Amino acid sequence: MKLESLKTEKPLKTRNDRIYHIQMYGEQNDYPQKVMEVVGASITGGACVEQYGRFLFGRGFRQRDFYKAVVNGRGDRADDLLDAVARDLATFGGFALHVNWNARYEITSVAHVPFEWLRLGELDDDYNTNRIALHKDWGRRNTNLRRFRSQDIEWFDFFDPDHEAIRQQVEEAGGWEAWNGQIYYYSRRGPKCYPLPVYDAALTDMSAEEGLSNLSYRNIRNNYLPAGMFIDHLNGANSKEQADERKEELAQFQGDTKAGRMLYCNLEEGEQEPEFKPFETNNTDQKFKQADDKVPDRIGAAFCQPPILRAKDVGSNFGSTAMKEAYDYYNSQTETERLLLERVMADVFQHLDGISRLNPDGDYSIMPKVYNVNQTIAEALGDRTERMLEILFDSGKTEQAKRAVLARVYGLEDEDIDELINGTK
Repeated sequence: MKLESLKTEKPLKTRNDRIYHIQMYGEQNDYPQKVMEVVGASITGGACVEQYGRFLFGRGFRQRDFYKAVVNGRGDRADDLLDAVARDLATFGGFALHVNWNARYEITSVAHVPFEWLRLGELDDDYNTNRIALHKDWGRRNTNLRRFRSQDIEWFDFFDPDHEAIRQQVEEAGGWEAWNGQIYYYSRRGPKCYPLPVYDAALTDMSAEEGLSNLSYRNIRNNYLPAGMFIDHLNGANSKEQADERKEELAQFQGDTKAGRMLYCNLEEGEQEPEFKPFETNNTDQKFKQADDKVPDRIGAAFCQPPILRAKDVGSNFGSTAMKEAYDYYNSQTETERLLLERVMADVFQHLDGISRLNPDGDYSIMPKVYNVNQTIAEALGDRTERMLEILFDSGKTEQAKRAVLARVYGLEDEDIDELINGTK
């Protein structure tokens, strides 16, 4: 028996662009722009990406002084930075941070860079690249507003905290004033390569959902009437003028706001009345309904996302128990990405000027989302409430020990623990 391997079309094509000295991100160098457009046109895709990004951000950094610290000249706080990075990671499978250093080899600012603005430098003979290019319109979506110019491209070095590496980069740039700083570029496919989003295989389903929406829109706008030919039997010298008049009259009767209107048609003696011949088509309403039901589930599966999180009723009427279980499940599914973000933030911010004051413990942990709408601590703990109260009022335990048990064993948040501890003093 002869076996043949089946191959799908390569989803992401790259090559060196000798004009701009970059690696093309997709065949037309606009893959991230296309991803944004497809997601933006898909109801389910947009909802899933939004929810994915929210769970990556969680409830922000746990360290209170750090999460509200201003980290650049634009006034962005650490939590603002985390939110922007989480959204890019959810949308593109990658993110980028711009880092400025001073002559003491301390980071003076960290800023989010929109991921779609960046392109990797062309590969050399050793399949390596050491620079990254920034332009705000690589996809050429705004050329009507501003012409694409090569002089608008800015070049940056990759992030490297090594002092000698920074010194060489500054020297090659012509000094500190000429140096643009570094870019921390993360790709879920590996270092120095373009990423694919986690839902790349579902992009066709998202595009299909847009098509289904367009079909529904056209049906509604055209009163669910079948397509066909309107045959008008006109003769005489004024036939062209009569045809144009008839077309204009018919146009006035199409659309959802004109349903139920009557068209007046006056026939002269001997004239033949016009006729409408619908195109013969199969009844595809049921097929479209089946597709409309299946496509959202396929998109959600690409994110490993419970349907209830995208506002789909799964039979529990969005009950608190089902929502809490969905939150717990999706927190576990996105834990790896949150740990990644924690590691990246630690790699970058440990070099920030004044970080010992802002975050003396080096705690860059991200608090996962919780579902506790209108739910008391007793309702959340259930049968464990009585034992928790015993620990809370145990005079033999120190406050630090109580806090550790309430947080680690019972999963209470810092705000709740503060209120409970202060209320028993």
